[in-house]
Amino acid sequence: MSKLVSIIIATYNRAAYIEHTINTIASQTYQNFECIIIDDGSTDNTAAIVNPILSSDGRFNYIVRPNTIKKGANYSRNYGFSLSKGEYIKFFDSDDVMLPTHLEDCVSALEQGNYDFVVADCINFDGRNFLERPYEIDRLNSTLSAMHFAQWKTAWITNDLLVKRHFANQLEFRGGIRDQASEYQYNIKLLLLTDNGFLIPKILTHRLIHDDGFVVKAKKDKLYFDTMNAELYYVTTLYIKDLASKPLLKWLLSSHVMLTFKISIQQKWPEYILGATLLLLRVNGLKGLVYPLIILLGVLTKRGYKFAKYVRD
Repeated sequence: MSKLVSIIIATYNRAAYIEHTINTIASQTYQNFECIIIDDGSTDNTAAIVNPILSSDGRFNYIVRPNTIKKGANYSRNYGFSLSKGEYIKFFDSDDVMLPTHLEDCVSALEQGNYDFVVADCINFDGRNFLERPYEIDRLNSTLSAMHFAQWKTAWITNDLLVKRHFANQLEFRGGIRDQASEYQYNIKLLLLTDNGFLIPKILTHRLIHDDGFVVKAKKDKLYFDTMNAELYYVTTLYIKDLASKPLLKWLLSSHVMLTFKISIQQKWPEYILGATLLLLRVNGLKGLVYPLIILLGVLTKRGYKFAKYVRD
């Protein structure tokens, strides 16, 4: 008998798109799934769009995030997972397209190869035209490791991961950060737990790019992009600090220092100065104490690159 796949969708004000997304899931050639949709407090007519689908297909479950759960896509994802029952776990976005054989191809690859996780491929589109793939990597030769994922040498978006529940039980998405749909820290920890995975060389997802989405915003606003990534490196270090190797922690912290110094010389105070200092002390020793001084120097004088390099090294 085929294994149950749990598909978890966090949504917020996606009434214009979610019906099409749900229909692409309902039309999957692999039919043994449950789809848990967590509404993060939509103010549009998402519920009116979804409810008729629920009444005709019992595999779909629509739940408005309770007040006991914090607001945010990643908090809703974690909540949806806590309600799931499947042996295989897939998170998906409420405005993207799951191609007809997505689940079948992923489950087949996972089971035939006896993998702990598999990853489909994806292409961006803007509603009219196909664009680039989210990550232009060599899927046939990429190394599956936490370091390679941290350095963006191997990468994928959340939609394309199918993972066994045993490993999903040990993971969670970080809420309360700028990149509300970030899979970065989630997948780095997954790769620390197991590298027994496979990159499927086949496009099985179409990912919609919005004019107001964080991808477009990041390209337009370099300071926002640097601040978002500096935060991502910091929270990832916190998330994996007791599991990761020292070289991986050093790389993440070095990247955080580089970006926060760039922010400081624009006379902006970066976040997490105290927390980053404590992590640097743990990983790099006493020279971590220099970190807050270089941030101060950057803000006041727009100088201090050599000191920043010293702390990073």
